Amino acid sequence: MSATATQTTILDAGEELFAEAGFAATSLRELTARAGANLAAVSYHFGSKEGLAIAVLKRRMDPINAERRARLDALPAQPSVEAIVRAFVEPLLRPGVVHDAAPVQPGSGFCRLVGRLMVEQPPFLRDFLAAQFRELGWRFCGALQRALPDCDAATLWWRLHFLVGAIAHTLQNAATLRHLTDDLCRDDDVDAVVEQLVQFAASGMQSKAPAPPARRRRTETLG
Repeated sequence: MSATATQTTILDAGEELFAEAGFAATSLRELTARAGANLAAVSYHFGSKEGLAIAVLKRRMDPINAERRARLDALPAQPSVEAIVRAFVEPLLRPGVVHDAAPVQPGSGFCRLVGRLMVEQPPFLRDFLAAQFRELGWRFCGALQRALPDCDAATLWWRLHFLVGAIAHTLQNAATLRHLTDDLCRDDDVDAVVEQLVQFAASGMQSKAPAPPARRRRTETLG
């Protein structure tokens, strides 16, 4: 097996096992057994279990975030809020021509993996997320501020945070909604999922910004 094939096999095994058992509960022995590789190969390609987990996430997130940047850059000088939100949502669920990654399917192993890591909060996760999303978040925040000049940066960051939460919840729990609605809301209807998310988030982005806390307290006292 070539070095590239070995690396891919280990990545696949890591994604499966971290999704099934979580990061902490997965041992390197289990990883090497699942991948049909030895410990030296894991160490050579990834350095450690933490390095492997980061590589598993980067394999999925790097092309998605690259397409988000490309779509944002391709927007006109004065894009609509909906277009900005779409540039953030679509690359995850409906990749275009910028990258060859498969779309992330609701309920997939990768979704379960991300859900487990968000609950487990392994030590590397916060720095990984900062590296992946800080610069990207500021770029989207800047685009939204140009479209919504009455919204301050903190409000838009909160709303991006809520959008990420809505995406994560949808990816992890869309099958439950399908069951609750007797197939009325189908998790395999990607077009419907994308449009519902985009319209919901764009409306929220454009809602009136809350008053600063001090102003709210004064208003409540006067009332």
